[in-house]
This record gives sequence, structure tokens and C-alpha cells, in this order.
Amino acid sequence: MQNKTLCRLVLAPLALAVIVGCAHMSEQAKQGETQNALVLRSKKLAGGESLKLDGLYYQTAQGVQPITVHFPEMYSKRWDERIKMPDDRIVRIEIQREGDHFQIRMSATPDAGIEKWGLAVDATPDEYFTGLMERVVDGGQQASWAPGRKEAMNLRGQKVDMICKPTTSVYAPYYLSSRGYAMFVKGNWPGFFDFCTSQPDRVKVAWEGPQFELKVYTADKPAALVQAHALDAGPPFLPPRWMFSPWRWRDEHTQRTTYYDGTPVTGPFNSEMMEDLLMMDAFGIPCGVYWIDRPWGPGRLGYDDFEIDYKRLPNFEDSVKYLNRHNAQMVLWIGPFFQGQMETNALKLGYNLAGQPRQPNNYPMVDLSNPKAKAYWQDGVAKLLQKGVGGFKLDRSEENIPENGPYKIFDGRTIRENRNAYPPMYLKATYEVASKYRKDFVLMPRAA
Repeated sequence: MQNKTLCRLVLAPLALAVIVGCAHMSEQAKQGETQNALVLRSKKLAGGESLKLDGLYYQTAQGVQPITVHFPEMYSKRWDERIKMPDDRIVRIEIQREGDHFQIRMSATPDAGIEKWGLAVDATPDEYFTGLMERVVDGGQQASWAPGRKEAMNLRGQKVDMICKPTTSVYAPYYLSSRGYAMFVKGNWPGFFDFCTSQPDRVKVAWEGPQFELKVYTADKPAALVQAHALDAGPPFLPPRWMFSPWRWRDEHTQRTTYYDGTPVTGPFNSEMMEDLLMMDAFGIPCGVYWIDRPWGPGRLGYDDFEIDYKRLPNFEDSVKYLNRHNAQMVLWIGPFFQGQMETNALKLGYNLAGQPRQPNNYPMVDLSNPKAKAYWQDGVAKLLQKGVGGFKLDRSEENIPENGPYKIFDGRTIRENRNAYPPMYLKATYEVASKYRKDFVLMPRAA
């Protein structure tokens, strides 16, 4: 960020422009002139009091349909216009001002056949942008630390596909600008951002789906932009106290006959788990969480039917009680799949996710939009909660998931729309069942 840009952002006037009867209105505005752009006015915008959204369009199989708007310089807190299009659709554009922020919605009647919506936001030469992802550049996480990489937190000059990529990065359709605004695109459909790449003075936004809805925030400080969006999305809550203590994790557990030093194993629990706990205690390191990754169950992948493999983890329930007596909790790995007899039953009942081809791992995924399929999977998770498990690593849900094709999930949505929606559906399903058995628990979703 350039210092002069930061100063303008922080020191911008606090008052929101009063659009009706504003003393700063131009003579043209007072005469009621209109323009082919949506203009959002706020004195909290740095370097000016307006943000221009133009280049509006929707796309069908027949091509791009530009939308011409007659937007007034003066309007009240709400603006609503219906536009007759050449293909006989009626496009409706709505703007609702909420204090310093603006809700914008674009829809059409009929909306069948609409594949995408788009617009552009004007950008200044020294403006920078940040957000959208936990990576330096879009794509595989290896690209972010590739040799010679010079990009930092500024997204200017980048294109970002808003579809949840495999592995660990959060992708969220929310970015901040150094001009004092932030944009949040609502909904689960995939989208696309182009930060001054194809046009140096425009941020281009394109979003799939039958309608397009976004919120534009304005504030004089970046933290205020983040706070406003966080309160909309849902503020964080305080996790259980035990989550803040040291954790111990192993990728795989083996039940051995001797400890590391050759001493015979005589303890009642998994040998590696006991050695981990005793060694931490010997070095004065408190352990508040013991996390067992898969395999912890029977079967080829080690989690069939949500049952415990007692040969690998002997006296599992007593080991959980042992941890609890020592102020520690048990955490296990889970995934949004059926395995074992549950897989056989789920495929027979059609509880699997449509469009996912058979594969050796991460299969079959649960169709979480089907109440019966979700309940069947939750019943499996409940087995572990009833054994005293205090939390889960919610792995996967963002890889090996179908995203193209003619398939629909149980509730009627296409698998394309389900693509970004699936990880939070997975988290919600786990939260629901955990809430039935515990007052305090921790869920760690890999796909955020």
C-alpha cells in the first residue's frame, strides 16, 4: 500500500453523502440527468465520493446481452428499475442503501437460460485490492511459493476463479479496496474476478447463476470494512477453553509390542498414544487434545461404518475417559463419505452425490441436500460422539467433487451450484449432530 493511499483511506470524511438534496450535487444532477452506470455515493470513499459500476450484462447460450440503465444522479435510499431486453426478458435492478453500505440485486423474468451476470467497477491507477483467498496467487497452493514469485497481498493484475480449490485455502467472494470499499458477492455459484488485467481502470466481476446479488461496503478504515462483513456473515464465537491447550497429533497409529526404547507394552491403550502422552508429561508439556487421524476404524481406508478398530486402538472408550481425567479431549478425523456396509446401503438407496464417478478414495460422497442421506451419515458420526469424542477434523469435501454435467442433487440444484455450497453443508451437518451430544466441541473444516 502506498502511504498516500493509506492516508486518504484513513482520513476520508466520515459522513455518508446525503443523496437526496445533497449540497454537493452537480447542476446536471439537480436537473435530473441520467447515466448508463450505477453510481454509489459515500464520503467514506477515498479520493472521491462515488463508485461507478458499469458494463452490466447477462449471458445466455445465444451470447452476451448488454444492459443499458438510466440511473439518476439523485435517488432515495432505494432505487428499482425494470428494463425490457431485446430477447423479451424483463431485467430488474434494485439498489438498497443501508447506512454506509449498498445492497444490489440483478434478476430477470424469465431467468431460464441465463448462465452468467457481470459488471465492472472503476479503479484508480494507484488502487490496490486484497482478499478472496489465503494464497498469493490463484490455483494450486504450490504456485504461491514457487521460486521467483513476486506477488504479495495486492491482487491487482490477477484473475481469480471463485471456486473452492482442493487443499487448504479459504476462497470467499469478498475483497477490499484501498479506496475505502469492499465487495461481497452473495450465493454459492462459481464466479470470477479480474483486477485490472483485461482493462487497467476496471475490476471486472462475472458470476454464474440465474440472478446476481452483491453488497458493497464503504468505510474510512479497512478494519471497519472487515467488521461490517463479519457481522453480516456471522461473527466468530469463543471455542471451548480446552481448544487453546497444546495438541498432539499422529497421521497413523500402530499398536506395537514394545515402546521406542524396547520396553514391552503392558498398558491398556494404543502403544503410540500412551508413549506420546507419557513423553509429553515427562517433559512438562501439558496435553489438552489428542488427535487421531485415520485409520481409526476397520476397512481398506480405515473408517468403515464409523466403527473403531479395537486391534489398533484397544479399549478406545476407556482411553477417552483417561484423557478426560487428565483434562484432555479426543479428536478424530472424519470425511463426508460412506464406507463399509454403509457404502453398500447408501448406493442402493441413492444417498450418494449425483455425478461423482466411482473412484478408490473420497467415494461415495453424501448428498447432504437429501435429509435421509444426511441423517444416515449423521447416525455414523453419532457413534463416535457417544464414545466421548470431543471434536473432529472435517477433511475433504472440496476435492473429487463433481462440478460439471447434467446432474442435479436431491434438492434440485445442479452439481455446479452445489460445488461451492458443499463444504459448509458438510460443516453444518456435523455441527447439528455434535450439538445433540455435547455442549462443547470443536470442528476443524479443511475446506473452511
